[in-house]
Amino acid sequence: MKLVKVVKVIASWLVATVAAFATEASAQTTTPAVEVGVHVTALRLSEFSSARMGAGGRVTFNITDRIALEGEVTGFSASVDAPTGGRLQALAGIKAGRRGQTFGVFAKARPGFLRFARTPIGCIAIFPAPLVCMLAEGRTAFLMDVGGVVEIYPSSPIVIRVDVGDAIVRYGSGPFRRPSGEVRNSLISHNWQLGVGFGIRF
Repeated sequence: MKLVKVVKVIASWLVATVAAFATEASAQTTTPAVEVGVHVTALRLSEFSSARMGAGGRVTFNITDRIALEGEVTGFSASVDAPTGGRLQALAGIKAGRRGQTFGVFAKARPGFLRFARTPIGCIAIFPAPLVCMLAEGRTAFLMDVGGVVEIYPSSPIVIRVDVGDAIVRYGSGPFRRPSGEVRNSLISHNWQLGVGFGIRF
């Protein structure tokens, strides 16, 4: 039920944002229509103790100066200090806010998924199995990225971007055992994610 409420709130925000700026859709924009960029990001899953660094790419379509649609893919490699292997994060959604000549400030809401690669690890024979053992089988979790974006424009085609967000992950297909020992059938987890990127607009 909590996930349903989160989705409803985000959906209401998206509808309100699009409605507020709908009149701008037909207006001429001074912002280049397409932006392609790369980024590095750090994601710390609250159910585990370590953050994971990743890198990826982003494509943005600027509908107006204030509204953009974007898709992003990020890969996270395996790490010796993390209990699971590589991860793949894919997001697509809306970015809306204010843009000036030298910088812009935006809010973002982007649903997607977080894929955990199948990883051979040693797990104790208990039921329910620990969450890390379930994820090591190769699972895909729903993810909603909500947060803020600051962009800097040192020149017309160049964009430097900083993202700060809450990566809301829903773990399902339980039962499973959390690191705390609690047994759950599903779980909604809030996780900080910080990213820095570079892009070119044309």
